[in-house]
Amino acid sequence: MILRAYLPKILTALFGGLIIAASIFTFGNALVFDRLFLGVILFTAILCRQDVNVLSVIAIIFLQHIIEEFAWLYLPSSYLIKVFVYTVAFWLVYYFWYDWTSKILMLCGFLGVSTEVYWFVTEYDPPQTFWYVCIIMICISMRHLVFLRVNFVENYISKKAKSINLDWVLYKINAVIIIAQTTVLFEYYLRHILGFHNAIFAYESLPYIIHALSTLLIWSTFNESYKQLFPQIIKA
Repeated sequence: MILRAYLPKILTALFGGLIIAASIFTFGNALVFDRLFLGVILFTAILCRQDVNVLSVIAIIFLQHIIEEFAWLYLPSSYLIKVFVYTVAFWLVYYFWYDWTSKILMLCGFLGVSTEVYWFVTEYDPPQTFWYVCIIMICISMRHLVFLRVNFVENYISKKAKSINLDWVLYKINAVIIIAQTTVLFEYYLRHILGFHNAIFAYESLPYIIHALSTLLIWSTFNESYKQLFPQIIKA
C-alpha cells in the first residue's frame, strides 16, 4: 500500500531527472537530441497505441517536426519563395483570426514585406528572415490542429475522444515559440535596418529556449503516457 502511494512520485522524479539530464548532456548536439526527442515520442506512441487521444496528439507533434525539417532542408531562398510565404502568411492571418497569435503573424507579415522591399530597393544583401515567419506559420497551424483534434477524432476515429493535458502543453508551447521567433525577427530588423549591431540577445537565447521547450514536450509526452498506463499496471 505504501509503495503504491509513493511509487508514482518516485517514478515521476526519476524519469523527470533522467530526461532533464539527457537534455543538458545533448545541448549543442542537435542530431543526438533530435534522436532522443523522436525516440521518446515513438516509444510513447507504442506504449499508448490503444489510446486514441495520446496517439492523435503525438501525430500532430510528428507532423510539426516533419514539416519544419522539410522546410529547413528544401525551402530555397528566392524572391518567388518569399512572395509565396508571405501570401500564405496573410491567408493564415485571415483563416486563424480567432487565435490571438494571428495578430502577431499579421505584424510580422507587414514588417517582412516592407523590409524585403526596402532591402531590394537599396540593394542590400538581406538576411533570411522569411524562415522565422515560416516557423510562426507552422506553429499557428499546429495550434489550430490541436484545437480541432478532439472534434476530428470523435467524428472520424473514435467516440472516446477527449481533451488531455498534452493538448494544452503543445498548444501553449507553440505560442511561446511564436513569441520567441518574433522577438528574434525584430532583432534582425534592429541590426539590419536601424544599425543596432549588438542586438543579439534574443538570437543567442533562442537555442536555449527551443531546447528547453522541446525537453518540456518530451517530459509531458512521457508523463501523459505514464498517467494512462500506471493505473493498468497497478491493477495487474
